[in-house]
Amino acid sequence: MNPVLNPYAPGAGSPPPELAGRDHIREDVRVCLERLKLGKQAKSVLLLGLRGVGKTVLLDKMRSDAEDRGAHTVRVEAPENKSLPALLAPQLRLALLRLSRVEAAKDIAIRGLRGLAGFARRLKVSFTDIEVGFDYEPEPGLADNGDLEEDLAALLEQVGRAARAADTVVALFIDELQYVEEAQLAALISALHRCAQQQLPVTLVGAGLP
Repeated sequence: MNPVLNPYAPGAGSPPPELAGRDHIREDVRVCLERLKLGKQAKSVLLLGLRGVGKTVLLDKMRSDAEDRGAHTVRVEAPENKSLPALLAPQLRLALLRLSRVEAAKDIAIRGLRGLAGFARRLKVSFTDIEVGFDYEPEPGLADNGDLEEDLAALLEQVGRAARAADTVVALFIDELQYVEEAQLAALISALHRCAQQQLPVTLVGAGLP
């Protein structure tokens, strides 16, 4: 075969010439996001597989699909030795800033940014790697208890309320989930469960090793 035209294109996260055999997974995520937008229940999606099977490529493609349909996405790759709050805080800030530009969601998103400020300031005692810009002063009592599980739940609830007001969905796309410490992953799962109980349009699409 001509080496220039060879379609085999291995590489860490490099898109292949053809993403074949993954349509059913992409459809599952599409259905999940559409249901959440309508206020219906939908489960998060996790991709598990060994290195090199295409998890990152598929994750990025599904994120692109979601953005094309009007969803707001947060893209995080979890490296070793970095906390989940430090990874999420800057990306949630960007999502809330985008939502604040939607008139119907403006006040709710700004309250979310106040919650983010309290979240980061209080949890920086435990997670010293948190670095995020503050656009508003914290609102006392909103996501600032210093307990990751409770504060992350309160913060994601506010993100979900802003997304609902903007008639959209916020999807967290997190790669390399195996590097997230168990207690921090448990806090994220608990926060997503709280959002699901309140039928808020926030979900997780994750990928990691088995």
